Amino acid sequence: MKAHSIKGKLLWIFIFFVFLPISIIGFIWYENSTSTIEQAAIQSNKKLMQQTNEYLNLYISNLENSTYPFISNPQIQRFINSGELSRYEYFILSEQIEKELFTQMMDGRSDIVGISLISKNNRQINYYNSTELIDMDRVRNRNYSILNKATEMNNFNVIGLQKIGSQPVITVSRKIHSNNSYLYEALLIVDINLNQISNISNNLYIENSNVWIMDYTGQIIYHTNPNLIGEYVKSATLDRYLKNRSDIFTTTQNKEKDIFIYEHFQATDWVLIAQLPHEKIISHLLKLRTITIILGGVIIMVALSVFGGFSLSLTGSLSYLQNLMKKVELGDLTVQNTKYKERKDEIGNLFRSFNRMINELKRLYEEVHSAQLKEQKMQIKQKESALRAMQAQINPHFLYNTLEIINSHAILEDNMVISKTATSLAHMFRYNLGDARQVVSLREEIDHIKSYLEIQKERHRHLEIDLQIDDECLEAISIIRLSLQPLVENAFLHGYQDHKMKASYIGIHTFTKSDYYIVQIIDKGYGINSKIKEKYNLAFKSTIDNHIQDKEKESKSIGLWNVHERIRLAFGSSYGLHIKEVTQGKGTIIEIKLPYSEEANSCITS
Repeated sequence: MKAHSIKGKLLWIFIFFVFLPISIIGFIWYENSTSTIEQAAIQSNKKLMQQTNEYLNLYISNLENSTYPFISNPQIQRFINSGELSRYEYFILSEQIEKELFTQMMDGRSDIVGISLISKNNRQINYYNSTELIDMDRVRNRNYSILNKATEMNNFNVIGLQKIGSQPVITVSRKIHSNNSYLYEALLIVDINLNQISNISNNLYIENSNVWIMDYTGQIIYHTNPNLIGEYVKSATLDRYLKNRSDIFTTTQNKEKDIFIYEHFQATDWVLIAQLPHEKIISHLLKLRTITIILGGVIIMVALSVFGGFSLSLTGSLSYLQNLMKKVELGDLTVQNTKYKERKDEIGNLFRSFNRMINELKRLYEEVHSAQLKEQKMQIKQKESALRAMQAQINPHFLYNTLEIINSHAILEDNMVISKTATSLAHMFRYNLGDARQVVSLREEIDHIKSYLEIQKERHRHLEIDLQIDDECLEAISIIRLSLQPLVENAFLHGYQDHKMKASYIGIHTFTKSDYYIVQIIDKGYGINSKIKEKYNLAFKSTIDNHIQDKEKESKSIGLWNVHERIRLAFGSSYGLHIKEVTQGKGTIIEIKLPYSEEANSCITS
């Protein structure tokens, strides 16, 4: 007699006693009611969304209108048009603006956290009303940053989400033009809290829903969950929100369906988004659903009574298999099934497959363990090879000692040229091994370049070295290590060698200025082309990297731009290199502008 499979038995019972009745009833109910009620609920919430969006746009528009009195106010015009003001005059003017304008605007408005007025003549008034201590230096720096970008903004601009202290705020700005020149000269900056936006957005809130506002970059400006304010949405989600001005779509996650409705603002680049749980929107269906569940439950109970006994025979075997699987999860691969292996149906096949799986896991475990042992041995061999390679590297102290031996023999042989050259080379070698980014005193750098020139003088017999250096200031002036040597090498290479001229003169002169210190590298070689000189000087003045750096990289040398960039990064954009005009004859003069240290007061000239 052919045995029927458990799968076949359960399938037929489920189809006739459970699936067909529930499917027919559910289909009729769902088709006739769910879709209609769901669409009606969605349209109702969409209208509510549009109304909320209009309220938010009206709020932004009202905020914009409240800034109009500042545009032509006489005190504001005096603030941006007046020349030099005494401290007393500036104080009185600031007090008038705060009392007549700032206070008036903030009266009765709990949403305004603070107001700032900043002009292009570096004047700034800040008026903030906060219960916590505010870092006003940070506010001023932020205002300067906004002022620098305001040229590209509209007259009224919603900048976006920022923070004043620990409080998230929305920052808006209004350009103010001078009545004299009709040019944009100042910026009014207003910081508002999220309370009013929250109150308006709460019109959309229902239980377990989320309402938020984001800008075009995906940053969340407002969210019903305050912890998410300032976060960014995923790029794929952002693209979907920016694709259309308004839309509705649904998502399903963890068997929970949510409806998303979004609408773009008219006055700004913001997007208002509502995430509404499907369950709450169609709450009208809960009563009908309850009746359906009761009816389905009755049908299921009848079905369970038919095949309940048969199911008991399955649960026992599956529970036994579950216990075996738990042992395997804990690492016991010695378990074997002996209880149900004689069954001829799917349960028997399942347990036999379980035994085969355990045997295969044992084999794979042994293979993996063997592979791990081989890998560990390989890693040990690689480390031993790396150690041998490190041991084979030359110790720099060996080179120092070798140069000292050469120097000693040269002294014994009374060959002072070799002694002097070896000493200079040892000094250069020690100095060059230091960190190239390290800031050193100018004296250390001058001592290093003297050693370099001593060696060059032995090579170029007719070389005149002219050092006009103020020794008193060398300790008080800082410079980046290895800044002078590349410039002197450039003088030899591009001033003399490239044009087949004898190296005849290298000069290093220093000068004190009121605000900075000058070091000049001078040669009397062929000179530099005027167009190239202008190009370099223009690049030195600029704060933006340009293609001069790429050309110097192609020549495989440390060029002028490299030295200039290192000095600028260490001391600021006011310092660096400049190619000076040669008034007599040929040659090149490279100037290095360096800052004074606090100990350099005695060196500074008026």
